[in-house]
Amino acid sequence: MLTTSQSELPLTPAVLEKLETAEGWQDVIESAVYLEIENANKERITTFRQLRGDRDKNLIGVWYGPALSQRGEYEFRDFFVNRGGGATREAGFHRELARFLGWELPLVPTFDGNESPLYLQVLFPFFFVEQKRGWSSVTPIVPSHLRIRHPHERAVEFLLSLDAYKNAVRRQELELELSRCQNDWAQTVRTAREVANQVNGACQGLQENATVKWPPAVSPSLMVPIDQQWVSITARLAQAKESLSELVEREIPRVEEIANQAESELAEAESEVSRGEAIVARLLEYARFEQAEIEAMDSRLKQIEADLIRNKDDRTLQKMGSEGFNTLNRGECPTCHQGIQDSLLPIAAGQEVMTLDQNIAFLEQQRRTIQGAIGEAQSVIDARSRQMLAIRQEISENRSKVRALRQTLISDGRLPSAAAIEERIRLEHEIERLEKVAESFQEAMSKLGTVAEEFRSLRAELQALPRENTSSDDRTKLNGWTSLMQTQLEQYGFGSFNADEIRISEDQYRPTHDGFDLPSSISASDLIRTIWAYLMGMLELARDFEISHPGLMVFDEPRQQSAREVSFRELLRRGANAKQSGQQVIFFTSEEPDHLRSALEGLDYVLHDFGDDEKIIRPDPS
Repeated sequence: MLTTSQSELPLTPAVLEKLETAEGWQDVIESAVYLEIENANKERITTFRQLRGDRDKNLIGVWYGPALSQRGEYEFRDFFVNRGGGATREAGFHRELARFLGWELPLVPTFDGNESPLYLQVLFPFFFVEQKRGWSSVTPIVPSHLRIRHPHERAVEFLLSLDAYKNAVRRQELELELSRCQNDWAQTVRTAREVANQVNGACQGLQENATVKWPPAVSPSLMVPIDQQWVSITARLAQAKESLSELVEREIPRVEEIANQAESELAEAESEVSRGEAIVARLLEYARFEQAEIEAMDSRLKQIEADLIRNKDDRTLQKMGSEGFNTLNRGECPTCHQGIQDSLLPIAAGQEVMTLDQNIAFLEQQRRTIQGAIGEAQSVIDARSRQMLAIRQEISENRSKVRALRQTLISDGRLPSAAAIEERIRLEHEIERLEKVAESFQEAMSKLGTVAEEFRSLRAELQALPRENTSSDDRTKLNGWTSLMQTQLEQYGFGSFNADEIRISEDQYRPTHDGFDLPSSISASDLIRTIWAYLMGMLELARDFEISHPGLMVFDEPRQQSAREVSFRELLRRGANAKQSGQQVIFFTSEEPDHLRSALEGLDYVLHDFGDDEKIIRPDPS
């Protein structure tokens, strides 16, 4: 839990390769680690992990009982680590360990936009300082390969049971939900436009971004082109139904009865074809002209972009003290030092040439204007294109009508009119198509209404959250932690500056001085004292507040950078108070035994002294 790679485990060759004994060096055939743990409910488990041998080292065996301190028959189960699901699946050891500790690990956001549990690997550095890496930073070094956003802040919020943690998580959940609503809205808008394209129509009044107000003051509508006009699909559908109704009410006439009328309709249909072709030709001319305008604006936009880059580069050079700009600004040529004017026309009295900053602002305003004009022109071209498609479809229908009328005029006079039959069929198909499109468009609008309602609810909940995630209870805890840290720093002999000037920030939960991170200029020994005070302060805070800290602190060689003996003695005294609160502080140290016993005099402690000559790791006598 304290390394980013299993190949970097802080294990010595004595448990992996070779072991020095009184009889000489021996090869390690098999080695394992056993650990007995007790939780707040006085329940105990014993864990077992193979380091070398036939058993997979990623298997963690668990006896549900004190198998080390009280031999006996206990239930046994295997769990896995270093595999996907180790923190979430029933067979994952980290999930089982979190359950045993009484922790419900929250889901936190990751850099890839997903969520993952607040892994134990992020929490353990706050109560286990490993010798190789743990003493190099004021705050615990948490792993970054887990891809969790702001892991330090999330870990502190969980361990201290801060409301800020809940507020931050809820804020992130709401922001993710709002983002999902925005995506749903955009997808629905795209669907509505795809539906409109089926009838060469255009969506009117549709907002690109999700809104809390629905329906809007002007309801969105689907417009379809007829000749050179745009009408709503509802009006177009009503018109088609009315035409069909008139045809249905009349009996299908025979050819001999409508010969004269057919000739008149044929002439009218041919005229409509010619008129439609003329409109399309005119619209094509307009489209070519508008496309040329867009190309011209694109060219102008590229020139403006180039001018902007040049002006910004010139401003950068000027700010860096380029002498060429100084002479030009004085109206002097940098080469021959003759007087020059930086304007083609004489400048009238009271006028001034724009500065570089004014030029840049002016060019940026021009860029925004042209970009807006290009967008508007492109919208016009798109609408023109849909209009041409609709007119071409009408031309095709009129040509079909011409063919049907001509067929009618040469048919047997006693037969029904083919043109009348075809017109009825055409109207029925058009009505069916328009109804499907109108229904699909209405479904999209209903979906937008649902998204808008959810969006409004989420926005309201987000606005109801406090602007600052920390609550008054949080500040009480953070102030208490700060006070404990300041007291300890004085006790340990912190000397870089006044310990009362150090506070724990309310946003990042790191030690700060005058509102900034601790300066790198503090002495190496004061850095170690700060680590002691920071982590021990969190442990001691658990004595006064119901928080999620496990009540455990492990220091591996805490007397780093030759911290003064008096400082180390005070740290030991501070740690000895843990037992009274049901907590446990463990020190691993290579201090001289006599000095250590002197420092521990009068304290309640347990000392395991392995002696100078005795090897801590030795062969199994069996």
